[in-house]
Amino acid sequence: MSSREIHVVVVGISTAGIGVARKVAALATNGFPNLRVTIIDKNAYTYHSIGAPRGIVDKEFGRSLFFRLDTLLTEFEASAKPKHRFIQALLTNVNKETIELSTGETLEFDYLVLATGAENTFPGNVNARTLEDGRAKLARLYENVQAADNVLVIGGGAVGVEIAGEIADEYPNKRVTLVHSASRLLPLNFKEGISNGAVHKLRRLGVEVVLNERINIPADIQFDGAVRPTTLVGRSGREYTSDIQFLATGTKVRSEYMATLEQHLGTSLREKNGTIKVKPTLQLATNALSNIFVAGDVNSLPGGAKYAVKAGEQAQLVAANLITMINCDTKSAKPVLQNWDNSVMNMIAVPIGKSLGVLQASGIAFGKSCVGDIVVSRVKAKDYFVSKRAKEFPPNANA
Repeated sequence: MSSREIHVVVVGISTAGIGVARKVAALATNGFPNLRVTIIDKNAYTYHSIGAPRGIVDKEFGRSLFFRLDTLLTEFEASAKPKHRFIQALLTNVNKETIELSTGETLEFDYLVLATGAENTFPGNVNARTLEDGRAKLARLYENVQAADNVLVIGGGAVGVEIAGEIADEYPNKRVTLVHSASRLLPLNFKEGISNGAVHKLRRLGVEVVLNERINIPADIQFDGAVRPTTLVGRSGREYTSDIQFLATGTKVRSEYMATLEQHLGTSLREKNGTIKVKPTLQLATNALSNIFVAGDVNSLPGGAKYAVKAGEQAQLVAANLITMINCDTKSAKPVLQNWDNSVMNMIAVPIGKSLGVLQASGIAFGKSCVGDIVVSRVKAKDYFVSKRAKEFPPNANA
């Protein structure tokens, strides 16, 4: 048993941050009673955004997607006096030994994990600070979708396909149009068979799928889930009139908090797109700070590693390396760390409503066939993995 005081700070509490925080906090009850973990997030909750497409059409399901962050680490307290801590704040600056928060607080750390993710538009991201406000905003979207007759979804990646499919499945009398700028749906690193299958199955539900069309999006348009009759124009000149609009065309990384550290070190730590450079061990790409790790969408791994499954795998790697470093500190030995295996996502399951779906597994595409429907409806469409997320929290976390 070690008596050392160890402070691990994890910033950004979604898939990657949750995985790291829980693994490391478990050390407090397993040989490191003076280890404490501080988790930091701008919101009071984590939002299981994978389930957002279903939450649009199922109000009660939407409520289940929110989990209170102040409950995440309660099971890992080594004594009656809590050591682990949750802080609701934005990260504003990273320094060599401290971080600064929007609350004005400065925290020292022994180890730091940056897992601040990437932001996308509503409902993939809910811009609300409290759990109650987040639920209320998603509930209003549910009501607005009910009230809309014409729905426009811009972007034919997995999320866009799922949103269009869920709405068309739940409301067969609504006009749903999905517009995508590429020649086929879904990420291009997957087989064309699932793209063709997605088009086929969306059309079975009555969705109009328009490919090779780019919508001109005015700077002042808001994709906030409000019923707002709008006409947008595509590059083809076609006009698209809708009551409610969804934008599902990508994400944006926020990593401005690295600027001060870059100035101190005299080097760039970020790529042009804002992602933070990492070593194969997922440590920050500088030899000066081996105690900082970066996991999930905010790091510079390629796009094929930016899926929830891969974020979970990155969390396991970062946690394992952190634990190795913590243990080696007690033995004055150089830690031998694991490297990311450079694997990218080669499996995808995309629900298209409750009973249809496309699947790629082991290099085999199940597009138009019913195999995709059967597997996807049982594996993902039944609850979009929210029951798996719930197991990481105590029962009252989303009461």
